[in-house]
Amino acid sequence: MSVLTLHIRPEGAQQYLARVFDGKLLLGVPSLHPEIDQAIQAYGQGAGFPGVTAFDIWYGGWSVGTIPLDQMRTGASELADRLVVLSAVLR
Repeated sequence: MSVLTLHIRPEGAQQYLARVFDGKLLLGVPSLHPEIDQAIQAYGQGAGFPGVTAFDIWYGGWSVGTIPLDQMRTGASELADRLVVLSAVLR
């Protein structure tokens, strides 16, 4: 199983920057998304990262853990909600 890190951060009004890392190494090209769940769903397709089966998903310094690609595609909205709540509550 190959796991990478998906880091999402706000970049402005309804813009979220998504970046993928292997350790500290940035992979691919960062992308902008209008919503957090759309970033999660997009990377859940696994395109551009052969062999990847899951991502450690981070937002605002908080993580929801290692999430398999199929869960990223089908449960992106719930994962985004959890990340926003963690970020707000634990600040």
